[in-house]
Amino acid sequence: MTDLVSRPARSTSTLLWIVLPAAACALMAGVLAVGDLNEAWLLAWNHLATTLLPPAAWAGITNLGSTLGAFALLTPALAWRPRWVAAALLAAPAASLYTHGLKTLFSEPRPAAVIPLDQFNVIGLPLRTDSFPSGHSLTAFVVAGVLLLSAPLEQRMRVGMLVLAAASLIAFSRVAVGAHWPLDLFAGAAGGWLCAAIGHAWSAHWRFWERKRGQQVLCLLMMLFAVAFAFEDLGYPEGLWMQYLLVLSGLTGAAFALSRKLPVRMPA
Repeated sequence: MTDLVSRPARSTSTLLWIVLPAAACALMAGVLAVGDLNEAWLLAWNHLATTLLPPAAWAGITNLGSTLGAFALLTPALAWRPRWVAAALLAAPAASLYTHGLKTLFSEPRPAAVIPLDQFNVIGLPLRTDSFPSGHSLTAFVVAGVLLLSAPLEQRMRVGMLVLAAASLIAFSRVAVGAHWPLDLFAGAAGGWLCAAIGHAWSAHWRFWERKRGQQVLCLLMMLFAVAFAFEDLGYPEGLWMQYLLVLSGLTGAAFALSRKLPVRMPA
């Protein structure tokens, strides 16, 4: 009887956690678009960022939102929570379709193509094309959504506050480095959150991550991602320190998971 009562409660809570953050981000994107506030908010946020952290810090934070960097960050969880990695991996096709589809459809110029470079701060190489939406923001919110939806019901509020704050910081870094408009961040965040829900649902259907062979394949795949990430030019020389740390995280995390005697079934 308790299970019959708690199951609808879990379903309702999960639905709310999926819908509300995505709707809030979409609403903010709409406000920015309708109110023509994009440039004003960009300049204000970009100038604020210069007072908060040095360029190397913002470059390092923004590198956390790169696709391979995010996988490297998640890789150590393979030893205890392989579903996190599996769900993020399964969210990737939908996330790629969303971000690249919209970039191709809209072909929006980035801030550096519209605003003179002496009016705002640019860290790394100036980017000028395919601004909408922010892929880094999308990636950050995919990871945040996967972690939130994998958390027990009673821990979701605490986990939600932590992961949303971290993902928001990574998204904000895209304005801090002068690569994106605020509208891009909210659109990327909304899409990333919904893609996380897709990945989480698919990981419940395709439970390869519970089997030893599936876990081993995930480990090897994450190792390959980490090696590829080591040679990727992210365009942020000031953030190489974070790139190297993430490569180390990916390689050592996968190696440690492989070295353990992985059980046939593991917790989500």
